[in-house]
Amino acid sequence: MVLTTTELLGWIAAALVLTSFYLKTMIPLRAVAMCSNVVFITYGLMVGAHPIVVLHTLLLPLNLTRLLQMRNLTQKVRSVARGRMSLSMLLPYMKQVTLTAGSTIFEKGEASDEVYYLISGAVRIVEVDMPVRPGDLLGEMGVFMHDYKRTGSAVCESDVVLGYISAEKFWETFYQDPAFGAYLVRTIVNRAVNNVEWAVSNFDTPVDSHLFASDSSNEPALRKPEQPAYRR
Repeated sequence: MVLTTTELLGWIAAALVLTSFYLKTMIPLRAVAMCSNVVFITYGLMVGAHPIVVLHTLLLPLNLTRLLQMRNLTQKVRSVARGRMSLSMLLPYMKQVTLTAGSTIFEKGEASDEVYYLISGAVRIVEVDMPVRPGDLLGEMGVFMHDYKRTGSAVCESDVVLGYISAEKFWETFYQDPAFGAYLVRTIVNRAVNNVEWAVSNFDTPVDSHLFASDSSNEPALRKPEQPAYRR
């Protein structure tokens, strides 16, 4: 049996749709779906199937839009992986507050119900005497703690302008924006490494022989330095 051109187009379009359902990643899926849209439009015009033409004429720009959105998202995540990202993207979701020098933004042990973004001014984390630069997040570590408690205290060294967002909205952004989630993972890992380095540098005894001590239950416990190794 010899297939006509019209029948061949119909089978190609069907094969492309089947392939799109098989694909597991979004960019190839959208690309194949767009190809199937073009073939189906051509097929529908040739056989006079106007509902098929209308359907795939509408689906084609939709698939193109989703493809471009996914490519942009992929580029954003790659940019974050290289360490480049501006947290100013959070500002539309934030409220702003101005505090005077000497004000306490939050104290260690408080509930982590808000995350802050330093717009201007100087802030310092008391426990580790660490400065916070404009453009940095403040208080996000506590949101990820199992007890949702602040791991340090933040004090204004000058008049500051802060943006703040609720922990609930912060989590929504984390789940909805993979680039933001990737940035947070990098930030938290870097601060965890800094915490370990700070703790090691404050041990009075060599780390290789005194870093861990066993209690009566035989569980390893980290010896605490004189000052707790907390970051934001």
